[in-house]
Amino acid sequence: MVDVFGFLRGHGKEKKASAAGTNITSIGIRYLGDRHGLDGMQVHEKVFELSIPFRNKTGSDLLDDSLKRPDLKIENISVSKPFELVDVSPKAPIAVKYTEGVTLKLRIRAPDLPYSGPLEVSLGEKESGMVRVQIEKMIAVANGKKTVLEEAPSVLSVQKGQVLKRDVQLYKFMKYGDSVSKIDVSLPFVLSGSEPKPPFRIDEKNSYIISVFVLAPDYSYAGPLEIHIS
Repeated sequence: MVDVFGFLRGHGKEKKASAAGTNITSIGIRYLGDRHGLDGMQVHEKVFELSIPFRNKTGSDLLDDSLKRPDLKIENISVSKPFELVDVSPKAPIAVKYTEGVTLKLRIRAPDLPYSGPLEVSLGEKESGMVRVQIEKMIAVANGKKTVLEEAPSVLSVQKGQVLKRDVQLYKFMKYGDSVSKIDVSLPFVLSGSEPKPPFRIDEKNSYIISVFVLAPDYSYAGPLEIHIS
């Protein structure tokens, strides 16, 4: 899951004091099925502000920024009881393009009674944003011949259009000195890019592995992934 949150700070903006002190022991942010834990905070105002930096890029993402990526979408925002969401800026729905970011500013009403415990923030996307992709096997197609690269099924729960990386050992079906002028993939997958990019020549004698990046389909799918190389 993407690591989309920077560090978080909460600040009270209203001057009116809360009827009782509020000790938020931890802050949990849920997005696309994952929970991100953050440090707690002391609240001394009736209505306080919480800022959440949200960026469409995973901290462990080593893929090239030129590869196509889907927007991250926030359809709605909610907070756990006994807290109450008063206002949020910018307003949902929000679409954050790849490599871009937005700071969500939440104004939250603290409980009237003394409270010590967690605060949960849910950033929701419509269920249609996730699909189940089962790659039953990966096949290379070159010179009219099919070669099975992976037979073990791979089952993933991913966002629509998420980039999937697959490494291919060309020596399973090609030889030293061969050239590659084009790479493509079978539907419903869409090619996002490759490393190296064609055209190139197989000029390493012991091993030649390429990385192929494909966009996941917009609907749940079970079947093969075919990589066409010419």
